[in-house]
Amino acid sequence: MTPTRGALNLTAESATDFKNLYLDTDLGPLDCLSYVNGIGDYEQVRQVSRPIDINGLRVYVLGIDALIVAKQAMNRPRDIEAVRQLKALKALGKPPSAGGKAM
Repeated sequence: MTPTRGALNLTAESATDFKNLYLDTDLGPLDCLSYVNGIGDYEQVRQVSRPIDINGLRVYVLGIDALIVAKQAMNRPRDIEAVRQLKALKALGKPPSAGGKAM
């Protein structure tokens, strides 16, 4: 993200020019990634994702096991902490919330 962000003119044609797209929405940040470290490209990510409903819109998010793999692959300090938290939630049988900021 840059401090001098301009308006985005996103079309079906221009969307293919972006590798990753980070959007600020009214509901919070949205990361659109063409590749997820530790998982792979869109088709591989889709295979380890699950559908959820957000305000009547069906979207797919990584399952907890895939999210752990992706965070481990990133291996940044914040991801290492997120892995610890995700494993604790998994052990408790609680899925992470869709709006969580730590992950």
